[in-house]
Amino acid sequence: MADVFFLEAKDEAKILERIGELFRKVSSSITKGDNVAIKVHFGEPGNVTFTKPIFYKDIVGIIKNIGAKPFLTDTNTLYKGHRHNSKDHIETAMRHGFGELGIPIVIADGEAGEEWEEIEINKTYFQKVKIGRAVADSDSMVVLSHFKGHIGAGFGGAIKNISMGCASRAGKQQMHASTKPKVDREKCITCRKCATVCPENCIGYEEGYAAISSDKCIGCMECVTVCPTGAIGMIYNTGHRELQERMAEYAFGAVKGKRVCYVNFLINITDNCDCLNRKMKPVIDNIGVVASTDPVAVDQASFDLVQKAAGKDLFKDMHGFESTDQLSYGEKIGLGKREYKLVKI
Repeated sequence: MADVFFLEAKDEAKILERIGELFRKVSSSITKGDNVAIKVHFGEPGNVTFTKPIFYKDIVGIIKNIGAKPFLTDTNTLYKGHRHNSKDHIETAMRHGFGELGIPIVIADGEAGEEWEEIEINKTYFQKVKIGRAVADSDSMVVLSHFKGHIGAGFGGAIKNISMGCASRAGKQQMHASTKPKVDREKCITCRKCATVCPENCIGYEEGYAAISSDKCIGCMECVTVCPTGAIGMIYNTGHRELQERMAEYAFGAVKGKRVCYVNFLINITDNCDCLNRKMKPVIDNIGVVASTDPVAVDQASFDLVQKAAGKDLFKDMHGFESTDQLSYGEKIGLGKREYKLVKI
């Protein structure tokens, strides 16, 4: 059973005041001289609910005081946006204030997703996974995750952050391999927004409706997120479960052989991912922050706290499917344990 430390706080000022105290509960995994990858999400331009860098300031300071060498990192996206290559990605990070933390910003998989290492895991879906080189080469990791809903996985927390967030673009494609979009012609208004964002240029128009080439599609779901009428949905060949299980295997590879601690921010909880380039409103009041050295336990605790506050399975209510397959499968493959002890600080 893992300890999950809980800072209960609806007020962001209280979080800023005590985040260092919380982080010290799990920071013993970091040692002097470590090359420390601080895995964050820099937020897509237009999104206002990603976790702001001010919440990370004390965490960075503690890592520095240990005598370690921290750097902020993420990997490039599959979809067309402002984090599709390292130059735009770093520019976005700077625009959102991450440069003020005073440590290097390194896009882990290089300029366009070409820098990655294969990590052997020998699991059901993957024998090896493709992890961004800067993450793969790090000694230890601090995973700072904004806990929120997700269109494909139900929710995104630590597991999603170290799977999709640490994988190269090729790795992201592998995780999405079982998903394909479909078009409801009755809802399609031929606005062509889907074609504009498609990274593979596989969306055309037939008889006045969007038509998607399934052979070329990589399943990134960007067309789903920008469709204004909900005309594009996803076909999951084996259900949403497979995407979550693939994510769990990639998460296993991302942290294999590393000393890692996890901090989930349960604030500004939205129905979807910080990758969306639009404003989203929180669907529930702030809950606080949790921290652990176990990624499954920290996500399970986050899930439980949200459901307790909402009085229902909020993510299933929003997205219509079970989102805890990533937890049960993560436990099955040895990523972590679902059973935990919640320790309030």
